[in-house]
Amino acid sequence: MKIKDAKVYPLSDIAKLAQTQIQQDYPNLDPIIGISHNLRKAGFAADTLTIDNISNDKRIVMIIFDDQPEQVQYEFCRISQDPSFEFTTIAIKDLTQKRFYAIMVKALS
Repeated sequence: MKIKDAKVYPLSDIAKLAQTQIQQDYPNLDPIIGISHNLRKAGFAADTLTIDNISNDKRIVMIIFDDQPEQVQYEFCRISQDPSFEFTTIAIKDLTQKRFYAIMVKALS
């Protein structure tokens, strides 16, 4: 798969919509969205989306594997610590702006 075709990009577009809404509703939260291809560079067929709140060291890690393109694995963790790899799986179609918003409020507050 070409990186430009990765499912992580449309997912990040939806996350950005939720980010805008969060910033309006919760001025103390400032979610920062990042895309990483480091897993792919390390030989794994996957991309990562992270959503960070630097002010309180909280992070959401989302991984999309090429062989499971309709699912996202996610975990709440700390920026300063490695994930525990206890991921929850959700269908990518269920990650709407509303769902992203709820996840961000829960994880980053």
